[in-house]
Amino acid sequence: MKLFVKIFAVLTVASVIAGCATDSIYVPRLPSEVDAKLLDYFEQPDNKVFIVAIDPGGDYAYAYDYGKATIKEAAEVAVEKCDASREATGVVGQPYIYAMNNKVVYKEMIERAHKARQKAIEAEKEVQIDAAGVEDIEQAAAEVDAKALVEVAEEM
Repeated sequence: MKLFVKIFAVLTVASVIAGCATDSIYVPRLPSEVDAKLLDYFEQPDNKVFIVAIDPGGDYAYAYDYGKATIKEAAEVAVEKCDASREATGVVGQPYIYAMNNKVVYKEMIERAHKARQKAIEAEKEVQIDAAGVEDIEQAAAEVDAKALVEVAEEM
């Protein structure tokens, strides 16, 4: 039984690591309470921005502003309001623009943020590879994999 549990644990970790490498992007659904506020938002005059942050557990914070001289001003105020709401409610989820004026851009904003993070991760990997040398990184990864397999085998 212990062997089965350990093999399952190793396979689960491998699946999670492999899953993290995919290009699929999770786009959280808006809670129904936020949907209701969107009705009010869309009735407001232009130069408006709606910001939302959603935790994986479903906690959320949102804010919007409208009627400013420019959309940039509305965005700045909405971000400040959303940050204050996030702090007050303990929401740690990343805030994203949901809508600008009457155009919903939520998925696009999440995709852009994801691509920017991926580029930053790739740049960091390149720095690490340049600093350590490709052979050293590959050797270290092989040693970690071998150690995990030996531990499982020893339990048999």
